[in-house]
Amino acid sequence: MSILLDECVIAALSDATAMMREGGDPAVSELESTIRTQRVGILKQRTLLGAAGIDV
Repeated sequence: MSILLDECVIAALSDATAMMREGGDPAVSELESTIRTQRVGILKQRTLLGAAGIDV
């Protein structure tokens, strides 16, 4: 459940970032970096749970 929620939040942040990029917001690069970091974390969590035999 937590992973699904994380993925929904990341998707919403990605959409917001796209709008910010179009508006020329200078904070976009930092936000994109944070989103990438979170996505990597989610992938690692899925991998570890999958290796443990836990279906996500």
